[in-house]
Amino acid sequence: MSKPPKVPPHMKGQMAQFRRLLLSYTDFKHSKLVAEYILQNQLHKQYPGEAHILLPALNCSMIMAYTRPFSGNSGRGRDAAPDLPSRFLKLLSADELKIHWIALNDRNKFLAHTDAEAAALEPVRVRYSERVELLVPLVVDRMAPLDEAPTELIRSAASKLFEATLLKRVELEPLFKEYFRVADPMALYDEPDDDTDGY
Repeated sequence: MSKPPKVPPHMKGQMAQFRRLLLSYTDFKHSKLVAEYILQNQLHKQYPGEAHILLPALNCSMIMAYTRPFSGNSGRGRDAAPDLPSRFLKLLSADELKIHWIALNDRNKFLAHTDAEAAALEPVRVRYSERVELLVPLVVDRMAPLDEAPTELIRSAASKLFEATLLKRVELEPLFKEYFRVADPMALYDEPDDDTDGY
């Protein structure tokens, strides 16, 4: 199959924004599906008992996916994708916007990075006897999941943002599709020839 044309210089910024849309709607879809799974299976009622591993793990996945479009992971070079424009946040209710900022803080302070101050790290020597002591790093529970009501707000916010980014993608796709390679369904994941993506 023939190589797609290069993206014209005047369209490179728009292409980067389109790439962010493609990434964002899959992130919001994942976040929404994880939130729905947590809520439908009532994992909060099983925490910290039976769901003491599953709920924090799913909560982390939900928050990381939800915040990725806003987290400054723009990358460099031809694969750069700027953050999703803040105008999309106008779709959220006041409560959804509040949990949006909480989720970003959780991502930045606890889930994606280790912030010693936020974790309130305090190493303590626990003395059992004159000859036996153990250094214990006391920290806040950085993996503590959101409660049920905030999880529902993440679900509703992710649903709105998923729909909005999908609609915007459908609107813009005709402008950009000529710059992407064409693949046979049976060879979709084959390595493309060098320089076939038009960037």
